[in-house]
Amino acid sequence: MTSPYSQALPPLTDLPAPRELPREATHLVPPAEIIADSKSALRRRLLRISWAPGLLLLGLWYVLLVLYVVGASPTFWFLTLLVSLGEPAMLRATTAQLGLTGGGLWAAFFLLPLFATVVSLAVTALAPSAIAGMDPRRHLSERGFQADVATRITAFLLGPSVLAVAALPLSVAVGLPQPWSGLGAGQLMAWTLAVGALLLAWILVRRTVSAPTVLGIEPAAALETTGRLDRDPVTRRAAAAQVLGQDRRHLPPNPGTAAARRALTPRGALTSLALITRASLTWVAPAAAGLGVIIFGIADVVITFNGLLQSDLVQVRSALRWQMVAVGVPVLALVALAVAFAPGLAVLAAAGQRSAVIDQRTYSSWEHRKRVNPWEALVVALTGWFSAALTLLGLVLFAVVLALLGAATALAWVWIVVGGLTLIPLLGAGASAAMRRGLRDVLYGPAGDYMRRETPHSLVAPDIGTRAQRAEDPAVRAEQRRRLQAQGGDHALAIFDLDASGERLWVDDSAPGAKDTAVRQADLAAGTLPDFGGEGSPFTRGDGSGDGPHGADGQDGRHGIPDSMTGLRER
Repeated sequence: MTSPYSQALPPLTDLPAPRELPREATHLVPPAEIIADSKSALRRRLLRISWAPGLLLLGLWYVLLVLYVVGASPTFWFLTLLVSLGEPAMLRATTAQLGLTGGGLWAAFFLLPLFATVVSLAVTALAPSAIAGMDPRRHLSERGFQADVATRITAFLLGPSVLAVAALPLSVAVGLPQPWSGLGAGQLMAWTLAVGALLLAWILVRRTVSAPTVLGIEPAAALETTGRLDRDPVTRRAAAAQVLGQDRRHLPPNPGTAAARRALTPRGALTSLALITRASLTWVAPAAAGLGVIIFGIADVVITFNGLLQSDLVQVRSALRWQMVAVGVPVLALVALAVAFAPGLAVLAAAGQRSAVIDQRTYSSWEHRKRVNPWEALVVALTGWFSAALTLLGLVLFAVVLALLGAATALAWVWIVVGGLTLIPLLGAGASAAMRRGLRDVLYGPAGDYMRRETPHSLVAPDIGTRAQRAEDPAVRAEQRRRLQAQGGDHALAIFDLDASGERLWVDDSAPGAKDTAVRQADLAAGTLPDFGGEGSPFTRGDGSGDGPHGADGQDGRHGIPDSMTGLRER
């Protein structure tokens, strides 16, 4: 992207179609461009920092367990606790009526969250394989790359808890023996609270496994500060180039190209659906969880007090009928299919705004992009309107079919009205927000297919072995030779050094006794100075040609280069 604050740029239109770059082979990346030494090193690093996400996961599992126990009937449990203050036997009787035992509850609260946390942390051992092959250069920004790393690791950490929450309604529907004998209002209230807890846990856990913490790289915020404020112009330009790359996917795409019609293809539709679904987790899911707690909570209070009048407190009446599920699942699939093609429809509807575009460059500020590119602004807005309208049509279809079947309950009508007034507008806003960030992904594909951001690294970790083992691979050395030759100019000396390095193409700085032309911290800590004269120099000692007080040429030893701190003090 281009920052509108860096310098004044003249308008630019009629750009040629961006050229797609070939994807480099990850097994030929030289060790100096790899962030972590190996997948095992990443796994050990995750293990060392696992105490912070582990505590959060332990708390999450306790919350989920409490919601599961109380969810059998939250209002009933609350009334029982009040009564048990004067009659303790009432609590034991209620526990038995709900199919629970005191010993089972104690065992569950002591063992189950701890075991589930251990399983969640054990699953994280698979996370290095998910991030090892990532290429930072293919990400448009450093912030986006670091966010992607944290998201992938968080997905592994929260995977077991997400699966547990998702599988609970299915286990009730198939009739597995458990305290939840049905999906009543209380159970659904507890389930929506569990969804809200997962959303909050995702935010908290994601902060504990940030890319700087896991990979040991500089935070994106620090790089942005360096790119703006550093006094050295070279450092400032290098940091700015690493912070944000140049997005070459201009809008609108050229007529007749594959990008112009990609939004209406299955691949483009799947990309659109993924982007809108991800945005809905931010725009729609929290509101839906909050509304679910309120609506189902009120329904549970009403049902519980009706049970008091009828002397039937433990019988769970399902708030969902099979007709609702039978009608809702196909309608939901149709709505998802329609929303997936909403950006494609918006592109067709905005064709008349092509002539109004005065600058096709990708600016980081949406306000700037909207001002210079009315076509993109219209597509983003129409995507939100089309998504909301198509979802509203699906909701109306759902309501009409339920009414014809006679399966619409009062609770269903409440959700239909509330969804139409609140959730659908939020979905439209989320779809527009998704296209502000991802319209180019829908029309062109990932930014990394057309650009390479300037970063010091091009791989997170080797797919096999370590960096030192990769340095011994002749194919890697041959790839480096090819790169030097492709750069042009006189690289004969660099190629000679590459060929002469042998297995010392890569040396771990932390290894004691490491030798190279660079100063090694381990040697300095041990009191050994680097061999500035080069191995085999007549001014060095202990190489067979220049040992003793005099070198091979008979020169005095006091003119030689000392090889230790003690020798330096003696001079």
